[in-house]
Amino acid sequence: KEHGMVEKTGMIICSGSPEGVMDEFHNPYAYNLYRLDTQGGKIIQRITGHVLSGIEFPHLNTTIDQITYNLSSNFDPWLTPDGNILFSSVRANGSRAGGEGRVMICVDNWDGAYPRPIYGNCDGEIGGTSGRSQAKITFGDRKIVYVESPYMNWGVGQLAAVSWDAPFNKTYEKLTGKDGGSYRSPYPLPDDRMLVSYAERGDFGIYWFNFSKCAAGDKVYDDPNWNDHQPAPVYVKYKPRWINTLTAGKNFGVTVVTYQPFDQVKVEGYPHSWGTWICFDTTLSDQPVGPYPHQKAKNVSHGDIKAVRIIQGYQCVAPDSTCFRVGAGAHLLGGERSSSNSGTAFQQRGIIGYQYVESDGSTVTSQLSDVPYYMQILDDKGMSVQTALTWAYLRPYHGRICSGCHYGSYRGRAFKNIHAKAL
Repeated sequence: KEHGMVEKTGMIICSGSPEGVMDEFHNPYAYNLYRLDTQGGKIIQRITGHVLSGIEFPHLNTTIDQITYNLSSNFDPWLTPDGNILFSSVRANGSRAGGEGRVMICVDNWDGAYPRPIYGNCDGEIGGTSGRSQAKITFGDRKIVYVESPYMNWGVGQLAAVSWDAPFNKTYEKLTGKDGGSYRSPYPLPDDRMLVSYAERGDFGIYWFNFSKCAAGDKVYDDPNWNDHQPAPVYVKYKPRWINTLTAGKNFGVTVVTYQPFDQVKVEGYPHSWGTWICFDTTLSDQPVGPYPHQKAKNVSHGDIKAVRIIQGYQCVAPDSTCFRVGAGAHLLGGERSSSNSGTAFQQRGIIGYQYVESDGSTVTSQLSDVPYYMQILDDKGMSVQTALTWAYLRPYHGRICSGCHYGSYRGRAFKNIHAKAL
């Protein structure tokens, strides 16, 4: 039908990087996930009752809304069978992982409301600091199959898998590596077969994957003059369930709360809203006491934490030379890639504010949405006991923050139910 006249369709989730930005590794990009409303905002209005606000494209009759706010990169989005968005997310926090950072597999609701780390973010997880990309979920045994590469920016490597239902170290397995070739673009099918792009040397072709031999099997197509990638067979698509924060109350008995309307205020001409977050216990943490920035300075109990400091991270725009003076902190822990901030942080930061913590360790505060931030817990001397490993951003409807990771794009809403371990 005529563009914009389809009765019912879904969102398009894509990744993109604004022009002129740099990530924390001084790469000339910082990708995040966006949702594109193919009906000019009418899809969101039909689902939520609110008009989608974001980047308007009048000549295309559509609107694009940013749903993650990583100062590094979120990329390779893929739809899971239950309607979530699976993607790769760069974790970069100064000296973390020896200054190399990590690429983890993350999953989120289609509206960005409930991101969850899946695999590749924690110390001791098999695979080290290698890149993890192009993750897909198999239909039969429900495994996450992904490309594991020795460096973050490599799009080729070996295939590995973890369980989608319980992605722990005990479920990790390498699927390839003995044949000496390289893989990319795994594509599982509902009949339990899987297509891959494979090259023994330099020329990639499309092959069926042989699970019993853990290697590429029968050739489907290989043009000797081209590298063949991203196979996608045409078949009737499965219908995923749309689980999101706005239907969770109806379907799962979770209270849905909206504190403020959309587009309550405007900051620098862009519509923003305010969100409220609640932490039941700021003393809960699974981090040990240690000398590193991501570890606790000391053990704390109820009453020891007096306040939280909320710190915003600023995207680096390449023409702004003050954002990155590369190597300025080379003598510190961050090495040659450190910036003018310090040796243990690659981004410019600013303090949003402080919030009092109750004697039972709980705290409640409201702040501007759609900005990346993290939190520090402070003792009675105003000193940080531990820097939270979570970047977050708020939007005014229901969601939860789980214990997470630096620069996780926590699209926090006006929170009712919160489980916060690393605050």
